[in-house]
Amino acid sequence: MYHRQPAPQQSRSPPPLHHPIPTHPHYAIPDPPTTPLDGPSPPHPAQQGQGQQGPGQQGGYMRYTSSPMQPQAGFSPPPAYGGQPGQYQPLGGAMGSMGMGAPRVGPQMGSIGAQGMAGMGIPPTQQQGLQGMQMWGVNDATAAMGMQFGQSAMRAGQDYIDKNLSIHLPLPLIRHQFNVSNSYVLHKLRLLVFPWRHRPWARTPKRSDTGAQADGWQPPREDVNSPDLYIPTMALVTYILLSALQTGLQSRFHPEVLGITASKALAVLLIEYLSIQLGCYLLNIQGQGQVMDLVAYGGYKFVGVICTMLVGLLNLGRTVYWLTFIYAFAATAFFLLRSLRQVVLPDPSVSPSNVTVTSAQRGRRIQFLFIIAVSQLLYMWILAWV
Repeated sequence: MYHRQPAPQQSRSPPPLHHPIPTHPHYAIPDPPTTPLDGPSPPHPAQQGQGQQGPGQQGGYMRYTSSPMQPQAGFSPPPAYGGQPGQYQPLGGAMGSMGMGAPRVGPQMGSIGAQGMAGMGIPPTQQQGLQGMQMWGVNDATAAMGMQFGQSAMRAGQDYIDKNLSIHLPLPLIRHQFNVSNSYVLHKLRLLVFPWRHRPWARTPKRSDTGAQADGWQPPREDVNSPDLYIPTMALVTYILLSALQTGLQSRFHPEVLGITASKALAVLLIEYLSIQLGCYLLNIQGQGQVMDLVAYGGYKFVGVICTMLVGLLNLGRTVYWLTFIYAFAATAFFLLRSLRQVVLPDPSVSPSNVTVTSAQRGRRIQFLFIIAVSQLLYMWILAWV
């Protein structure tokens, strides 16, 4: 028995899909809008032949207008930049007039600042600076408060320094020693180099308004015979720099020269000061402000040492060098002999003392003066040898 096989079925694919072709008209890109300052723009090619445009329609755009903004109370429109409408106006001016940019101090704030600065004790010279802070956004009241706070902080710091530093350092005596002027410095330098014909050597005491003698001496600015610390300090710095220059010219300079020279100079001053203080203690020599005076007198020798070193740097010969050194020593010794006489042998009429000096004590004090003067030869030789 035979089975009939079914006939093969033929597969059919569906018909392809056809997307519809858009039928909307081509969109023409409109021209950019025009401004009142620009001229009429030419019509787009796609718009040619369409006739006239409607009112309020320019370049393919419909112009809509709104009602003008009504000014509020107290508002004034900003002035045009340069005095012509339609020109550029800076942002600060426009915003400042609207109260949104640079701050504007109103009449109440201005009156507060002017009266507040006068009531806070701020001088008129600083009030101009405070008024100039308005352009940075700081009004008068805030600037005056900050200025008053700064002055209070500075006064508190100055008082703290005066109270704590004066315990360790005699600040009044130091201020007295540095109270100098240009004429005093020139006259003092001439006195240190040529002290032979100077008269008088006595220091000038302070005088009160009534004419009575006051306690203390005139500052160096008023008395050329008064010792100061300005010239010794400047001479010490100059001596250190000259020593470095001399070693550099001799190809022996290294950074340690500055420290070694400064240490040597300070050691010489300390040894001399201690020896003079020891002699004054043994001879019962008393005086007010004697420490600063002795330090100042000991520092004047650097002027003669500097002159000697300058002659050595000029290479004028060893004979000229040693002659300069001997003259500098003699001038310094004579100056100290006459100046320290007021310390070792004070005048009873100028500085009265309770200690009575006998003839034997007077002789020992004079010998002590000569020892101090002669010892300058050793000190100056040590300093001049670099």
